[in-house]
Amino acid sequence: MRFLTTGLILLSFLATARAQEISVPLDSIGKVFVITSELESRLGLFQEYPEFLEARLYQASDSGYYLEILERKDSSQVRTRVPKTAEEVVDLRHRVSLAISQRAPESLYNHEGRAGLIVNSAILSAGFYGWAIPVASKMDGTASVTTYFFVTAAGILGPALGTDRMDITRATAMMDFYGGSRGIAHGIAVYYALDPKEDHERAPYGWAVVTSLVERAALNAWATKSGMTAGKAAVIGVGGDFGIGLSAALASGYGLWNREHQHETGMMILAGSTAGMVAGTQLADHGHYTRGDGYVLRGIGIVGCALPAAICDVADQDGQTAATMAAAGSLVGLGIGHRLLRDVDFSSSQGFTVLFAEFGFAALAMTPVLASAVDNSGPYSLAAALSGTAGFALGYAITSKSARTIHQSTELDFEFNPLPLVTETRDSMDPLRDHRAKQAFVLTYRF
Repeated sequence: MRFLTTGLILLSFLATARAQEISVPLDSIGKVFVITSELESRLGLFQEYPEFLEARLYQASDSGYYLEILERKDSSQVRTRVPKTAEEVVDLRHRVSLAISQRAPESLYNHEGRAGLIVNSAILSAGFYGWAIPVASKMDGTASVTTYFFVTAAGILGPALGTDRMDITRATAMMDFYGGSRGIAHGIAVYYALDPKEDHERAPYGWAVVTSLVERAALNAWATKSGMTAGKAAVIGVGGDFGIGLSAALASGYGLWNREHQHETGMMILAGSTAGMVAGTQLADHGHYTRGDGYVLRGIGIVGCALPAAICDVADQDGQTAATMAAAGSLVGLGIGHRLLRDVDFSSSQGFTVLFAEFGFAALAMTPVLASAVDNSGPYSLAAALSGTAGFALGYAITSKSARTIHQSTELDFEFNPLPLVTETRDSMDPLRDHRAKQAFVLTYRF
């Protein structure tokens, strides 16, 4: 009876394994897994299917191949499976690769973030590089105007023409813009951290441009080589921004924002930004984040900062106390946000809604306070903080109902393996292996 049961279990397992099929690439280099109707219109590989929709290639567990064609017939979608031998698959992949190299070489690359990269580069070039370079170089007149338009054009045409055959993901575009924009602040911080003996008003612009370009290249490469997701890029950005902001607030609160302490202030901002990015990386690595989650995390971090700062303002506390409480509140808020986002994924639009509901309520609360013409800043900050918190809570409550829920395994895990109950396992020379082979039930709790 025991052997019969074992045989039935094994037959069931083998039947399940045989039913499994794996999607395999249609080209020789392993990048194209599906040929869409748009791509097929350029390749012309399946002209025998006039209403072609898509093609995929599957490999069965018995090493057989199936070419699956989805087409439209009489307002219905029809799926056709064509068996293929290994030799036919080699020929198919050769034809697909040849057609792609001749008619659609860019289809081999991930361009989901390419448009964003080009737009972001245009913003940085026209909004900063174009005029900062002439200022740093002491240009004026025609030379400065000419340089502005040349730099702007280079910032647009360079990414547009140079990324045609490169993988540009959304994370790559996000990190490129983050390095470019925050690199401006980092460059100015580097200049003052070097504590120049003479304060040259043009020099910080030069440092800002150079640091911005260097950080763009570095973060772009990091995102590309690590396969970074858009969610991780968003969280790293949130951490870095809070690092910069809180460092600047602490420097101001402790009276370091002046000529005598420019070295300390510059070092403080650089260290805070680095620590924030490292913390953001750790949060992303220990959670499941989307780009929308990044907006939500930013929103609750702002709430954590604004509430204690507003209370200190109303209580007329000094700058040191206010800055310290704001920094501590931000850290608490980010920690709570990490916990809230553990089991839910927000889309970009949902996360954006939560963040701007917070800003909208804060702005709305300022209206009656402004109308009352109060001279003290306390009512303004308290009204904005409390209303912003209410706006975040309302936005989160509404959008979380439609956000995607993540079903994660709990700390308590239970595993059942029936084979030790119906089979006999011979002892080996490894006691640990023998113990595991004879375990039918495993109960684990992770603290």
